[in-house]
Amino acid sequence: MNVYTMSYRLKVFIVVFSILLILTFGSLLMVPFITLPPDSLALQIYGESLSTGYLFYLTPVLSFIMIIFAVLLIINAFNKKVVFTNDAIISKDIFETRKLIFSEIKGFEKSHFMLYIETNSETKKRIAINVLSLSKADNLMQNLESKFVNLDFLVAEKA
Repeated sequence: MNVYTMSYRLKVFIVVFSILLILTFGSLLMVPFITLPPDSLALQIYGESLSTGYLFYLTPVLSFIMIIFAVLLIINAFNKKVVFTNDAIISKDIFETRKLIFSEIKGFEKSHFMLYIETNSETKKRIAINVLSLSKADNLMQNLESKFVNLDFLVAEKA
């Protein structure tokens, strides 16, 4: 069984970027509750940006959405994985887990930075894997080539 996870560098980037998002949008939520001098730049920018009524309600909602998005990015960075077992391929993401048994797989194809594992049946969806986000993606490609047909070559032969 081979487990392919997100690369370490990408995890660090996502965590740092998400922490910056949380700090930025969290500070927007704190401005109304902090006593600031009347001539401070933060209070002036906040007052000018919320001069219309709908922005007064839209800013906190947008801030909460961005904080939730940043937390989901961090969770996904540590939970995303592709597992290549003896009889199946499992793609685990934050919202879904897809499992394809080898008998259900027609082949695979690569398009730019994405790897698509195609199925035989209409009931199962194909698995899409971002090759740039995985560590040891070349090892995954070698495992797929040893077990399945590369559908890119079939299309090239027919043309």
